[in-house]
Amino acid sequence: MDRILLDMFVTGLPLVPVVLGIYMVFRIKADFDLTVEGSFVTGGAVCAISLGNGVEAWVAILFGVVAAAAAGFVTSILHLLLKIPVLLAGLIMSIGLFSVNLHILGQPTVSLALDETIFSPFDSFDAGAADLATIALMGTVIALTMAAFALFLKTETGLALRATGDNNRMSRSQGVNDKFMTVLTLVIANGLAGLGAGLAVQHQSYADVNMGLGTFVAGVGAVLLGELMFRPSGSKLLRIVLAVVVGTLAYRLILVASLRFGLPASDLKGVMALTLVVAIAFERYMGPVAGRFRVRREPVPPAARTREKVN
Repeated sequence: MDRILLDMFVTGLPLVPVVLGIYMVFRIKADFDLTVEGSFVTGGAVCAISLGNGVEAWVAILFGVVAAAAAGFVTSILHLLLKIPVLLAGLIMSIGLFSVNLHILGQPTVSLALDETIFSPFDSFDAGAADLATIALMGTVIALTMAAFALFLKTETGLALRATGDNNRMSRSQGVNDKFMTVLTLVIANGLAGLGAGLAVQHQSYADVNMGLGTFVAGVGAVLLGELMFRPSGSKLLRIVLAVVVGTLAYRLILVASLRFGLPASDLKGVMALTLVVAIAFERYMGPVAGRFRVRREPVPPAARTREKVN
């Protein structure tokens, strides 16, 4: 059981920023962006190639974040200039980025076994201590990322972004530039995917052109699992953060436990799809039942509700 939990944290923590980006588009902006299937690989590929060229490990992650964010920017341009729906623009980008990523890597898989990564100082540790040190380092990065994201949502720009997801027409009438908010959402969401990819690539010591397959489905599954447990709303930033973190780790726990109990690796995609179906079905049919056991709040006056959303 200890090994399963360690594997859950080691493989799940790098995906937390990715799921946070998916949550940002899926729940806050109320849209779908499949760019993440390609931008995740782009971030990892740029990070890997940067490391291979002697770039410092943290700077290589930053390069990956910028490259993935640039992919989100191109998706937003396709959406705004050519009037292509975000879903279709993201699908086009995910297909096109496969060739781009292959050119960046130069081959389907690039090994980082001989390169200095952010986890290299732990190479001299025994296996258990190395895993704990890796979890501590990743956990610190994730905590800083989540805190920065929560603070951003409390800024004027963050509130405007949340407003465009709730009611786009109303936000425009209040002077919010919804086009800029769309660009900002896609850039940040895919930049977060690049951050997760950089951590994953440096931990697993390789980058692969197919490592992004299923990222969107896995992210949506993690979001739904997290929402089942924490039921976040636009006014509960802590619940949003907890839902993303716990949902991601719970999703990874299902996959890691499946492998540990003997499931062939080739069946993991099926488990991912089945988990997503179960989460949707539970939300659809069991959500009202679970709601009866939640603490009911007294009705909140509109003015107080506004103050609550700001906080």
